[in-house]
Amino acid sequence: MSRWIWTGAKLALVAALCGGSGGCATLYVDNALGDTPLSAYHRPATPKPVQTLFVFKTKGVDNVRATTVTRKDVLDTVQQSGLFSAIGPDPVPDGAVLSITVDNVPITSPQEAAAKGFATGLTLGLAGSEVTDGYVCTIEYIPATGANKISVTEHHAIHATIGAHSAPANATRAPTMQEGVKIMLHQVVAAGLKDVSSDPAFDQ
Repeated sequence: MSRWIWTGAKLALVAALCGGSGGCATLYVDNALGDTPLSAYHRPATPKPVQTLFVFKTKGVDNVRATTVTRKDVLDTVQQSGLFSAIGPDPVPDGAVLSITVDNVPITSPQEAAAKGFATGLTLGLAGSEVTDGYVCTIEYIPATGANKISVTEHHAIHATIGAHSAPANATRAPTMQEGVKIMLHQVVAAGLKDVSSDPAFDQ
C-alpha cells in the first residue's frame, strides 16, 4: 500500500516528482494548532460509552482506503481523551453518537504543485518548491439526553518541500509521511474534542 494515499493529490504528485527532481520531499506539520494537553479536556464526572463513527474524505468524497489506514490513530486519540468510558462502532444503550470527519482539502492546487515540481526538476533540485495540504476536521456529538447536537470544526495543514527549499515557517519536520499524518490527525482531533467537552451540553 502506498504511503502517499493518506493525503491528497498535491502531496502524491510531489512524491511522484521526487524521483526526477534531484531531491526528496520533506514533510512538515503546521504548528498553528499544536498539541492539546490532557488537562484541557472537561471530563464528565461519570464518563459514558459512545458510538464512534469516523470517515476520511478527499475533497468532500469518502476515501475508503485512507479511512481504513487512519481509523486506529483517530480512535486512539478519542480513547486517550478520557471523555468516554468506551468507544466503538456499535450503538450504545443511551443513543449517544460521536461522529468525526477529516476532509483533505486543496490549499496548493495540483497545477501549481506540478509547475513547482517541474521547475525543481529542471534545476536538479537547486530551485526548491513547497506545497501545502489542508485538513478540516468536523466533530459532531449527539448527547443521549436529547440536548442539542454539538458541532465543532478545526483546521490543520501539512507542508511538503522539494529540493533546496528552506523549512516553512511555523512548522515542525516529520520524520516520515506516516508520522506526519499521525501527528496531524492527533492534533486536529484532540483540539476538536476539547471544544466538544467545553460545551455545556456535553455533560448533561
